[in-house]
Amino acid sequence: MKKLALALIVTLFCAKAFTGEVGLPLERLALPEVSGTHLVCIWDNSAGAWLQDFETYDHAGTYDFQLPAWGKWYWIGLWDDASGEYVYGKWIGHFLTD
Repeated sequence: MKKLALALIVTLFCAKAFTGEVGLPLERLALPEVSGTHLVCIWDNSAGAWLQDFETYDHAGTYDFQLPAWGKWYWIGLWDDASGEYVYGKWIGHFLTD
């Protein structure tokens, strides 16, 4: 009887973990192969400002980005320091629907 009660409690806790609100999305962007020094820039369109300081791109081929909020657009750009221009850009947005 104790095992059944314990199994029921564990099942309820597990079910609760998979219900309700979902967490913020994590994006993994594939970036083009580039050489030289590049910066990753993220623009928050809702705030009309850069989301964070620019990061040096590590040439891994991907960039992981945790969206800070649902229902907003973010632009991720790859800035080439040598030429002084963007070599890649992509808009990211996730929206909850009923």
